[in-house]
Amino acid sequence: MIQKFDEYIKSKTWRDFEKELVSISVNYIDFDGNEKSGEIICHKSIKNDLTEIFDRLYREKYQIFNISPISEYGNDDKLSMAANNTYCYCKRIVANSNRLSKHSMGLAIDINPVNNPCLYIGEDGNIDRVCPNTPEAKKNIDRKQSSEHQINRHSIVYKLFIEHGFKWGGEFKNKKDYHHFEKITKE
Repeated sequence: MIQKFDEYIKSKTWRDFEKELVSISVNYIDFDGNEKSGEIICHKSIKNDLTEIFDRLYREKYQIFNISPISEYGNDDKLSMAANNTYCYCKRIVANSNRLSKHSMGLAIDINPVNNPCLYIGEDGNIDRVCPNTPEAKKNIDRKQSSEHQINRHSIVYKLFIEHGFKWGGEFKNKKDYHHFEKITKE
């Protein structure tokens, strides 16, 4: 019998998830047009999805600022996001909760966070907080002014992740997490 995702998560600890992490090497084109190689730490269940997605992004010459494991930033996702780093695994809980984040399980990925910031929306409908909280990220709040690195419903990044069964953070209700994609898997 397939467990519901929430029940599966409650039955796991960080150590359990760390045993299910794998490292994949992906090629990408940086913002200067240079060919690069990066490492993504992810849950083994999405390894093939990410390999296929990043292979296609590379062939389409979609630019990614940087791809490095969170350990390159002292395991600090705020530093990683401020550096516009694309990453998957990060050991942490969801803000203001005691729940493991999808990043803690290696089931979520953030792409070019400075170009695609997370906007926390208050009850009044206004933006309360921007993440990463940098001047460069704040320039990318206005989603009506499209840029080549901006993720939206028409971008190849969006299309590929949706085709592979991911959910986009830009469609969340209480915040607009434009850099975030997550996949829910069932054991």
